[in-house]
Amino acid sequence: KEQFNLYSELKKYLNLTKEVKVIECYDISNLSGKLATGSMVTFEEGRPDKSRYRHFRIKSVNSPNDFEMLKEVFLRRFKHLEWPFPDLIMVDGGIAQLNVLLEALAANSLKIPAISLAKRFEKIYLKKDYKYITLKLPSDSPALNLVKRIRDEAHRFALIYHQKLRLKHLLDLLHNN
Repeated sequence: KEQFNLYSELKKYLNLTKEVKVIECYDISNLSGKLATGSMVTFEEGRPDKSRYRHFRIKSVNSPNDFEMLKEVFLRRFKHLEWPFPDLIMVDGGIAQLNVLLEALAANSLKIPAISLAKRFEKIYLKKDYKYITLKLPSDSPALNLVKRIRDEAHRFALIYHQKLRLKHLLDLLHNN
């Protein structure tokens, strides 16, 4: 029942017509564009569904450009029609990251509600009727805590993979010298 209330509150704040039970979230991790990774985490009814987590090693961008990296991740994710689509997609970041997500959704003719969540002030961004909306939910809001938890998990998952690749790269360098 508590999870239902969380999702009902989120649905209300985002002014969505469809129930929200499954949320995907994306983040990028890199160090000056090197060994960049992307992550996709999926939460269903407030709980991580680790069987649907995905790592993406960024292949087409070698400079620090999170927007191009996100484009690659979304392009690769949306090719997988066999992966179930969520009720809501979020991306770590602000309006610029949201725009990359919205462009990817439109390019793939997908009509999935999308938001971004910026870390600094914990603001949610969405676009309705060609206008950007900024939501600042109460700090004790269960809906805000849910999206923060999902965003933080996407960040953690991307960072761990990035660290693993950096360690492997360093070990390869040591081994080859």
